[in-house]
Amino acid sequence: MNAWLRSTLPQALGVVLLGVAAGLAGNRLSPRGLPLMAPPKPVRPVELFISLEQAKQMWSGGAALFLDAREPADYAAGHIGNALNLPAQSFAQHFGAIAPLLTPETELVLYCDGVECELSHRLQASLREGGYTNTHLLLNGWTVWRQAGLPTTPGGKK
Repeated sequence: MNAWLRSTLPQALGVVLLGVAAGLAGNRLSPRGLPLMAPPKPVRPVELFISLEQAKQMWSGGAALFLDAREPADYAAGHIGNALNLPAQSFAQHFGAIAPLLTPETELVLYCDGVECELSHRLQASLREGGYTNTHLLLNGWTVWRQAGLPTTPGGKK
């Protein structure tokens, strides 16, 4: 390797590394910084969810207790008729009020709002930890139920 290459290569490498570091630092400090690597979205198997028709039959027959996993303010703004509120994010705080109504065999339909909503999944995990395994998820529950014109309790009523 000639002398010029031996002296220039480390300098060039230093400049490149300095540029990468400056770019990463600028991205990190920017309020609109880009993620370096987006986490993959979990793919939920369809069999994890019940259909709207199944939920409607369970509701009509009184075969299941419906639990709204959203926050109390969202529940108060409107919810599936006869559903109870058990917020996933404050499960421990609210579970005591619901627990007397449940047995491990109680059939439960859990829902939140939005296709990307994770609250019903969190609620299901918390309930399963407590031995309540007969749980069903209604994807985008509040929206699909309301859009289908099925019984709801409008905001202001509890």
